[in-house]
Amino acid sequence: MGDRPSRRRGTAGSRTQARMAWWSALSAQMKAVLVLFAAAAAHFTTLGESAPHAPRLILLDDAFAKVDEPTDGRLGRILVDLDLDFVLTSERLMGNWPEVPSLHIYECLRDPHARGVATFHYTWNGRHRRLVSV
Repeated sequence: MGDRPSRRRGTAGSRTQARMAWWSALSAQMKAVLVLFAAAAAHFTTLGESAPHAPRLILLDDAFAKVDEPTDGRLGRILVDLDLDFVLTSERLMGNWPEVPSLHIYECLRDPHARGVATFHYTWNGRHRRLVSV
């Protein structure tokens, strides 16, 4: 109304529109996951006042199932931005997403003809995954 500039013009409006488009494209399942991430972060922030060094740990079994690769990285970045400590289990994810600046990755392999599980430890620095020697 009047001489007031439109919020849709300029950079801030474009960013808001891009975020809204991204949110609209997400499935109801992914929206629920994001709400749970935010709730966990808020819960741990409240607890952090009495135990600031306690882990902010969440476990995601079969993490990001039915999600495309670009969204995997975005969700990983959201976990980092919310300062959550996380354990992800997946048969397809390694967690080496450019959006995540650092990560420890443990791969567990089982040979059906041998007893036990072999484990491999990797580090991710935001660009390269490296096998950690034993």
